Amino acid sequence: MFLRGDGMTNVNDRGSIKWTPFMMPEHIEMLNNYWKSQNNVEKPILSEDHYEEMSRTIEEAIEHMLKVAIQYYKSQRIKVVEGIIKRPVMDRLEIQTADGIDYIAFTDILDVSII
Repeated sequence: MFLRGDGMTNVNDRGSIKWTPFMMPEHIEMLNNYWKSQNNVEKPILSEDHYEEMSRTIEEAIEHMLKVAIQYYKSQRIKVVEGIIKRPVMDRLEIQTADGIDYIAFTDILDVSII
């Protein structure tokens, strides 16, 4: 135990790690699910103006084959993909990325910006 200048003790606390050997597997799983759920994000509600702006940006990017960054919502997370929009396919966009071709549903897209 160490004394700090303010007279309080400084204990090296490892949080729940020190208690893990005494926990049942169900409790560990429940804690892991809780920690993962803390990073969950609700899907934002976008305005009509924002949809129109994204539509213009997508049209421009397709017409001039420009590289874009697309923010989209998937599995309670906001993700970003960079690439060139090839074409719209049914209800989603086909995007050529460095890793291959991705498809993102129009309803999942949150923002599109030209890089």
